[in-house]
Amino acid sequence: MLGCFEASFSEWIMGARKFGLYSLLATFLFYAGCATSPEVESRRQAREADIKDILSQPLDPAQFGETKRCLADHEYRNFRALDDRRILFEGRRGKLWINTLRSHCPDLRYGTVLRVRSFSQTRVCDMDRFQVGDWFDWPWYRRWPWRWGSGWGTGIACSLGKFQPVTEVQVAEIEALLRSR
Repeated sequence: MLGCFEASFSEWIMGARKFGLYSLLATFLFYAGCATSPEVESRRQAREADIKDILSQPLDPAQFGETKRCLADHEYRNFRALDDRRILFEGRRGKLWINTLRSHCPDLRYGTVLRVRSFSQTRVCDMDRFQVGDWFDWPWYRRWPWRWGSGWGTGIACSLGKFQPVTEVQVAEIEALLRSR
């Protein structure tokens, strides 16, 4: 009877070793898949430099305003993601702002609602955190800021940056650059 126990125990040990080896291999392959080639990284850096150059074009402050830390709720009427790092805010009378997030937000392009955790009741600001959600979570309309209680949300928490005024031409150039990748 003891021999039977030793055989099943040794089989269990071998299975555990195989599982550990497979887990290690899967982890290695996962992280290897996250690595980018030097060519891809070079293209990404060039694209970011081109976008930075487009956004550095001087605008008339009297016509377009200055870069803002916050946007009041009444200043914008809609938003749309340009990529996983930038959100275009569409304002009244054709005003446009690009918000470059503090880091990449992978869910940004797939959501239709931003649920903002803001410190203000009437505006969204630099460093406010948000999560991307789906239209069906809040079917009433596609505008933010959404206030939420703790414990719910579908996306990764991301942080807003400053609101930089832009022209329609700048937005078109950035969108063309992003499409060309």
